[in-house]
Amino acid sequence: MPPRYDEAPELAPHNFPEVHHPPSVPEVSYGQHTPATPIKPEALINPSLTHPVPPTYAAIENTSPSPYQYDHHSGYGTLAISEPERAPRRILGCTVLVFILSLIIAILSVAVIGLAAGTGVEASRANDAESRLAAMSASGGSPTTVTVTAPTSTPTGFSNVDKGCSTNSAGVTGSTYTSQFYNRDTYRIYCNSDAPNAPLSSLFVANFDDCIDACASYSFYIPMDFSTNSTSGNATCAGVSYIPAWTNRTVAFDGDAPGNCYLKPGPQNQTALNNPNIGSAVHAAILDTP
Repeated sequence: MPPRYDEAPELAPHNFPEVHHPPSVPEVSYGQHTPATPIKPEALINPSLTHPVPPTYAAIENTSPSPYQYDHHSGYGTLAISEPERAPRRILGCTVLVFILSLIIAILSVAVIGLAAGTGVEASRANDAESRLAAMSASGGSPTTVTVTAPTSTPTGFSNVDKGCSTNSAGVTGSTYTSQFYNRDTYRIYCNSDAPNAPLSSLFVANFDDCIDACASYSFYIPMDFSTNSTSGNATCAGVSYIPAWTNRTVAFDGDAPGNCYLKPGPQNQTALNNPNIGSAVHAAILDTP
């Protein structure tokens, strides 16, 4: 029986590689080539295989870029190489801003503490003063008044300024004193006596001797200064009255006294002396004439 052939067309076997269509989304290539899958010989000669695997070829090195490879740089443009970030400057482990703020807060804190301490000290002092004042008021205390008593005409109070008249009037009366200035006039002293006549002048002096020197000075200068004056003949000091208690100016002012030494014109003599009646010791000295 002759062989029969099916009139249907048969699939002719072929050894040509099948076309591989690339996927719609480009495959991402990272610079590495995928190794080729080995081809099984039976897949080429046995067409009955349900899913024949087409032959593939090993990738050939090609320096030209593939249209299906994705360049991860081109999608975002050329990326510049970034420099390493500079670390912020620190002081004692803190940033500059934090350090400055901390320093300001510390200074303000110290100022507030100092002000509070000073206020507390002053308040404490004020409270102590008020407490002492209240205690004094409660106990009936009062400020102490110091009274200064002016010296009086006692024998021991003026002996150093009245030539000793206050302690030894009998021994001093009749003694003389010669001025060391001007015309060197000599005066005789009479304790507890007052020279007569209205005074030519009054002044404050330190002691009895200064009062007598003032009289000598008056008699020396006044006649020369007023030589053409009609009263120049009476411008001679012939005696003095000295009040030692009025050496203290407070006592003198209280008694409306313009001084403690009074220059008297002449004539002067022992028999014309007056007894003092002013309530204080008065001593006289008159010009000793031959």
